Amino acid sequence: MLIVQIGVILLAFLLGYIFARREYKNYTIDEKEQVKKELRDPILVLYALPVMGYFLFFIGFVLDINVLKYIAFLFMGIGWIINGADIWKADSKRGLLLVLLGSITFLITIFLALKFLFDFSLL
Repeated sequence: MLIVQIGVILLAFLLGYIFARREYKNYTIDEKEQVKKELRDPILVLYALPVMGYFLFFIGFVLDINVLKYIAFLFMGIGWIINGADIWKADSKRGLLLVLLGSITFLITIFLALKFLFDFSLL
């Protein structure tokens, strides 16, 4: 069963690489330079946190690792807060919704992780 799980994870990585490579080949020279410039920006990591969280959740789900699922939800919550704060400038309602959703996700994950990892209860 472990071989199948590892195979699914490698297949997900491979498919992501293939699709990204195919899309990159379709870009013009100027677009390729713009992508290279954007990938060098360290703030990109903060905007990619939800995507990394989705992928970690998928891996945690396939391998049935609860700690990895908690880390994934933390990444998603923090990413939604950051993205919501950025969107807030253009659309305050949508930005506020993302910030609230990210905050709720972050807090619930922290409380569930404390209960799971340390058998800690608030009540």
